[in-house]
Amino acid sequence: MYSSSELADFFASSATTYRFYAQLFFKELNEQAIDALARETYPCETGNESLDAGYALVRRYFAFPGTDRRTQLACEYARVFLAAGVYSKGKRTAVPYESVFTSEEHIVMQESRDDVVRRYWEEGFLVDPSLHEPEDHLSFELEFLSHINARCVQLCADGDREALACAVERQISFIEDHVLNWIGDLYDTACDYAKLAFYTGMILVVKGTLEQNKAILEDVRAQLSGAAA
Repeated sequence: MYSSSELADFFASSATTYRFYAQLFFKELNEQAIDALARETYPCETGNESLDAGYALVRRYFAFPGTDRRTQLACEYARVFLAAGVYSKGKRTAVPYESVFTSEEHIVMQESRDDVVRRYWEEGFLVDPSLHEPEDHLSFELEFLSHINARCVQLCADGDREALACAVERQISFIEDHVLNWIGDLYDTACDYAKLAFYTGMILVVKGTLEQNKAILEDVRAQLSGAAA
């Protein structure tokens, strides 16, 4: 049984975490972000296989001294997520759009994107059109989860358990239908192009975080359902 303050803390932490992940996969990291990540202590045993494997890869990357990690990771980002300088004829690249991984044609702007837009609209979340990226970019999907968690914090403060239960249900559904359904394939494909352990590790970290948070949200859903009954 989670107290109101524990729920608020969980949603606030999730909002911050997803926002960071969204920034991580949208563009190359700056030196400040890289230095902060290098100073982090990554756990070895979390109880989640994806998290443990992901943290191990990130630790491996930072275990070796680097003279210019910003340039190194910028090149890696371009190679993995922008398919820059790679030969990919007849082979799927790791461009981070859900439609590329879930549509029969493996191209952008397909049904998954349309459903993502609908769900964004229902929660009052808008993607900045000036960014000129499809709405089912992994970063936008993670930013949406940050948005809905921030709203859950406010619903906890308001004591609106009915609206909170609805938001929790929508979050579970989105995680299942629009992130966990393809992030494993993104990892597998990224491994075909990555030369460093960092980004493949972080994809697994995101996957593990989603799996852990989904399990917690399912407990919260059961708790709220019981309270409503």
